[in-house]
Amino acid sequence: MHPTSTAPIVLDPKLAHSVHSAALDTTVHHVPTACLNCNTLVSDRFCGHCGQDAHHTHRLTLKDMPHDILHSIWHVDKGILYTLKTMVFRPGPTIRAYLAGKRVDHFRPLSLLFLITGVYALLFSALHINMLPPRDPTMPEALYQMQASSSAFFMKYLTWCYLATVPAWALAARLFLRRGGYNYAECLIIAAFITAINNFITLLLLPVTYLYSGTPQIQTFSFYAMLLVIGYASWAYGSLLNHTTIGWLSRLWRGFLTFMLGYAMLLIVGITLMFTLNWSSIKQSVKQQKQHTQEQQTVGNQGPKATPQLR
Repeated sequence: MHPTSTAPIVLDPKLAHSVHSAALDTTVHHVPTACLNCNTLVSDRFCGHCGQDAHHTHRLTLKDMPHDILHSIWHVDKGILYTLKTMVFRPGPTIRAYLAGKRVDHFRPLSLLFLITGVYALLFSALHINMLPPRDPTMPEALYQMQASSSAFFMKYLTWCYLATVPAWALAARLFLRRGGYNYAECLIIAAFITAINNFITLLLLPVTYLYSGTPQIQTFSFYAMLLVIGYASWAYGSLLNHTTIGWLSRLWRGFLTFMLGYAMLLIVGITLMFTLNWSSIKQSVKQQKQHTQEQQTVGNQGPKATPQLR
């Protein structure tokens, strides 16, 4: 039997100091602290009872005000910049990661949609932008005014209108992206994210929109802006099928169909609602236009009156 050594183990002084410091730091970090919100003892950073940050609730100073104001009103933090960046350049992987549970670094999709659309609506109203060109003389005045009132209504309730569009695009995504295995609730998240970025694109184009406001060129600019939005949406929706065996052209086509079907449904509802609310004005305008046309035809058929010739 071998004798047991009883000699003390001698550590290097520097190593012993490092071990002692690490142990002390660990001990200090895990000392339970009473949550200032609900008085629950918390050993981690966040309270498991109410969710408040229990170890970083310091006395407020002036340097905390800008962040606290923005966070209180909009719940804005660094996550919005990260979400915008990843959604613009990698929409498919970003949304799939969010659906898989990696959400702490991302801004919530509905909050993002509310925030971007709200900023756009505020600037649009403050700049008094007119998306309609000057009235064509051949267009009835009532029809032009109907378009103007519908546009004003849409911009007044822009945030709620876009929120109402999410279920339509989610339904289209459920139909054309079914190979991706997404349920309808996940399609709502997908539609909210992509709709928010579409609105972010229009927000970036707002200076040019203001430049062409109320001019004949506004229709041409709106057309090209719409092409940009369609292109991004088709790519974004299609990229949600990257994990499948579907080819890239077919994925892009399915993404295009997803956006266009949702857009068509909204267009049909919008036009139907517009004509329903203004049906009496439309009938009166058409009647006046018809009478005016008949009067012009009557005058044209009669021709100039013959003047008697003097002999």
